[in-house]
This record gives sequence, structure tokens and C-alpha cells, in this order.
Amino acid sequence: MLSLNPDRDGKTLILGVGNILCRDDGLGIMAAQMLKERELPSGVSVETINTPGWGLPNWLDGWSSVVLIDAVRMGKNPGEWRKFSPHEVKMITEDEILSLHQPGLAAGLALAEALDIWPEKLSLYGVEPVSTEIGEGLSLEVTETLLNLINIILDDLGKIK
Repeated sequence: MLSLNPDRDGKTLILGVGNILCRDDGLGIMAAQMLKERELPSGVSVETINTPGWGLPNWLDGWSSVVLIDAVRMGKNPGEWRKFSPHEVKMITEDEILSLHQPGLAAGLALAEALDIWPEKLSLYGVEPVSTEIGEGLSLEVTETLLNLINIILDDLGKIK
């Protein structure tokens, strides 16, 4: 498919997903804000989005590589994280465990795939939340994970190219 954003070709987007008004659901947004303050490799952009849903294909269009960061209910211990590979993300795009947002991140990814707007490389870093109730600030468990996760993502960025 012809991209409407050819300036993104060969570049990486880090997309922090979440809602900072719902406690740990703000993890992706906080991670993106922290990454914006760090020195990133050339060709890497960082953006945030509250609830991408059906609009996600617009965000993915044209990027060679996309890194998603979000709070994900996976049945793990609070604060545990997992990196989903592109193959795993494709396999579970029909499974709403991927996101706390409606329509879910999975639905947006499934639509992107159906529209043939899928980056060459895509990964998702998901962190098990403690609380997604209305309120501000991340839980202690998620905050501790976030600091470590930022360094892991920065290390992984060097391996994307």
C-alpha cells in the first residue's frame, strides 16, 4: 500500500499509549515523556496517544518500525512487563487482553493489518497495572518497572536498525 507519509520510511516511532487520569494506565504516556528527555538515535520519534482504537492505523502508516508502550492486563504480577514480538502482536490482535482501551489496541492493530498498514517491525512493551481506577500517579510497582523499562527500550532501539 502506498503510504501517505513517505517521510517516515526507514524511521522508528515510539508510541506511548494510555490515560494519565487512570493511575497505571498512564504508564505509556509517562514512558514516552521520559524517553523524549533522553538522547535517542537518529530517525526515532516519540509521540503519545490516549486511546488509539480505530485511529491507530493513521499513527502506524509509513513508519518502518513502531514501538508501542502500554499498560496491559496479562495475568502477571503487578509491575511485571513483557515485550511482545511482531508475530505475537499479530497473533493476539483479536484478543482484547492487549489493552485497557475501547475500542482496544488489538482492534486498532487488526484494522491496520487489514488495511495493509503494518510496519516492517512492530513491538509492544506491556506492563501489568496495579490500578486503573480514576486518579493520578503510577503505583510503586509500575513506577519501579518504568525506570528499568526505559533503559531496556533504549538498549533495544540500538538493535532495531
